[in-house]
Amino acid sequence: MRKYMLLFMLLAAEPLSACLWDSDTLAQESAGLPDVKAIIVGGFPRNPPLYYEIRLGRAAELLKAKPDDLEAYDDAAVACDRLGRSDEAIEWMARKAAALEQIKYDPKAHAQPNHRYRYLANLGTFHAHRWFKNGARRDAMDDLQRARDLVKQAIAENPDAHFGREKYQLMALEWVILGEPFVPSSGAVADRWANLTAEEREKLAPPGRLPNMLGITSRQALRIKDDDSNLDELGLKGAVDGLCGLIVQGNAWESVDVFFALAMALQATGRSSFAYMAILRANDLIKSGKNSIVPHAPTGEALFAAIADRGEDLGLFANRLENRGSEVKAEFEKLKVKAAQWAKARNEYLLAKLKAGEHPDTHPEFWKDFDGNPDRMEVPSGAFYMAASWFASLRQGGWLALALASVIPLAVLLYIYELMRRRRRRAAGLGETPAQYRSFRLTR
Repeated sequence: MRKYMLLFMLLAAEPLSACLWDSDTLAQESAGLPDVKAIIVGGFPRNPPLYYEIRLGRAAELLKAKPDDLEAYDDAAVACDRLGRSDEAIEWMARKAAALEQIKYDPKAHAQPNHRYRYLANLGTFHAHRWFKNGARRDAMDDLQRARDLVKQAIAENPDAHFGREKYQLMALEWVILGEPFVPSSGAVADRWANLTAEEREKLAPPGRLPNMLGITSRQALRIKDDDSNLDELGLKGAVDGLCGLIVQGNAWESVDVFFALAMALQATGRSSFAYMAILRANDLIKSGKNSIVPHAPTGEALFAAIADRGEDLGLFANRLENRGSEVKAEFEKLKVKAAQWAKARNEYLLAKLKAGEHPDTHPEFWKDFDGNPDRMEVPSGAFYMAASWFASLRQGGWLALALASVIPLAVLLYIYELMRRRRRRAAGLGETPAQYRSFRLTR
């Protein structure tokens, strides 16, 4: 397929990376990722510009007095990046590199052994963000290639950072650089695709289907096992967390491509309700004017058709919900409203405190009066979200699954009935078993 790359130079760019390191990252790592449902609907912190402006000012002042405060360089650089000032962010990393050299930084002797890793990870992320900001031009890939090389070095320094999620940042960068194009469902390119070998076609998205950064095909996504073993077999262990990390700790909240890949990963684990929610989020982005980074990708309704896999026997997402798609969509809309309310309350509280001269960096009890969890929106879990996978399993398992589905609840009811019967007998002094009961009758 690579020999046809030059046919497709049209690029609709939206950011899909990456993971940053600053004070907030440490707090997020300690708390863990929010629930996947909360992530899909936006129930995680996204701070206003004033938050980063104050942090940048504090870090810059601190470094005037303490130029060897390595954490402050990260805070200043990430604040600049969050404010859209990529050149300044990169310059702060140059200053950190100079400071590391000045103090002859030794990770084995320093209290924090990962500062070289953080330098590489941040600098790579800033170069990636600058490439997107400057138009995501495929004829000017230097920043993105530099980003890939730096992230590779960062992973070599600290393979377990972000609980291994940096692997998916690198995968995203390499996928964008490779640039597998969208192939229309008909035409000369589709004909050439059909002439590829079966092995070559298996590795590529078919005509009319948008490529995804994980390379998961529709057939692979349908090999449902109701756990992560399907992803493990595909060499994508931890993919769901990895993509969620790009959304929460990176810049992928508005990436059609990341949410499409997340939907495919969730579907491959049997979480059809969550997968459909991720597709609904991608559709919201498309409706708002966001596009795919894939060369020659369609836009608007045609883009949604390219990810929703509608009208095929393999039908994914809504078709896997056994006519419960409308229920899941209604729940998605309800959670979106809840997320918007949580974010509004959080930002109003945050801005009021910031304007009063307080900041989480300098005031440990900053959030003590906030009603709720400032780190994530709390969402329900349980039967509703797994019901679709349960019904899909029933259909796939046939009569055996249906029989089990009937017998197990009946057995539970019979067990409860027996416990209640024994309790009544004990209360009446009749004994628990029929033999004890007969003995009781003979002694009367």
